[in-house]
Amino acid sequence: MLAKRSVFAGAAAIMLMVVMSPSAGATPAQGDVQRTDLAEGTTDAPIAIVAVGQPTTLHVQNIVLGPAASSGWHTHPGPEYSVINDGIMRVRTASDCASTAFGAGQAIFIPAGVPHVVFNETAQHAEAVVTYTLPADRPVRDDAPAACPEG
Repeated sequence: MLAKRSVFAGAAAIMLMVVMSPSAGATPAQGDVQRTDLAEGTTDAPIAIVAVGQPTTLHVQNIVLGPAASSGWHTHPGPEYSVINDGIMRVRTASDCASTAFGAGQAIFIPAGVPHVVFNETAQHAEAVVTYTLPADRPVRDDAPAACPEG
């Protein structure tokens, strides 16, 4: 009988320690913390970030194209990831001179070095959040000659 009491007392003590011990789970934010999602979009294009042993700069921009505005032909020394937040932007690349329209919630991936132009053919503003993964000390953009005929 004494053995049963000892086992019961030991089990009760272990349960009490488990109930009283603090949880090892995640901790919530404390104080005045605000987080703002700038953009979210999905793309079917495969994405890879490669910076093997080299310093890399992450550059994030908010871009607004007014009615009938164009970025002009250009390239980037690293990949471009864009999410359209408002309006419609069209993209034309040197590899495919046909333009593709992207609307709110869609993502665009343009590999490094690909000549392209982004434009707005609508009467409303179009807005996107754009992230570039660049080799350190390189400019975000390099101008490029027009790779496709107008139209």
